Amino acid sequence: MRLLRLCIATVAVMMIMASSACAYEVLILQSSHAAAYDEALQGVRAMHRFSERLLVLSDYNHVDIQQIVREEHPKLLVVLGDAAYATARKIRQLPVVVLMAPNYRGGSAGHPAMTGVTLYLPPERYLALFHALKLHRVGMLGHPGKSGQYIRWVQKVAPEYAVEPVVREVASPRDVSGQLNSLQGQVDALWLLPDDTAVARETVEAYFLFSLQQQVPVIAFSGAYLQSGAAVALDLNRHDMGRQAGSMVAALLDGKDVANLPVEFPRKAVVRTNLTVLRRLGFGHVNLNSGAESR
Repeated sequence: MRLLRLCIATVAVMMIMASSACAYEVLILQSSHAAAYDEALQGVRAMHRFSERLLVLSDYNHVDIQQIVREEHPKLLVVLGDAAYATARKIRQLPVVVLMAPNYRGGSAGHPAMTGVTLYLPPERYLALFHALKLHRVGMLGHPGKSGQYIRWVQKVAPEYAVEPVVREVASPRDVSGQLNSLQGQVDALWLLPDDTAVARETVEAYFLFSLQQQVPVIAFSGAYLQSGAAVALDLNRHDMGRQAGSMVAALLDGKDVANLPVEFPRKAVVRTNLTVLRRLGFGHVNLNSGAESR
């Protein structure tokens, strides 16, 4: 009997030790294996040392995040990408820090404890570019529920830069072509937003076809669009966005209330240009400090 009790006690201690060894502070949900996510995550890790578990959702047909949270008791979630963001919105018992998710538009998003860094730069950063290029009527397409709040912000401050936003709403990617047609002869430029209804894989070509036909520049939110024909892009510094999110993680692990950690906009971006397109459109003489990092 004594030997049996000793064995039971030994097993119990081993289970506790195993549980302790598996414990971690931060559960990281990453939508897929993408270099952009990895770059941002490096920034998060650079700001604070913490124990973690990383789950890449694209590696699984199904993963029960609720069960993982119940059984492993992380202190908070860090999510990268829209798929991870959508999953984390269902986990309401933990603070959530969102990063690199186009559909995250700031605030709590109906979650009791959510914050993060959006993909939207303050509109003044773009409006200054339009002003430098002497572009006054700027076409913008967006889904009201995704980029509507940002567009209203743009409309409020645009007059200070002598810019007139010409806005068209889209409810689905199928609306993009028709709404672009309605802008013919009405705009001096197009402004691509990180709105995955207005700017989706199946709609991108329509913007650059419009640019060629109407001889107007496209200003984009990512340097990836320069190869497609964008004239200028404000490329976000993903590592620094990760550092912003990492500061939030550090504050939460130190006991700060998520309510005291408001959503942040990216701090750093690089102006990148497609000189071939700029020259073709007659803007070759404009110095936009291409490649210079700004704050």
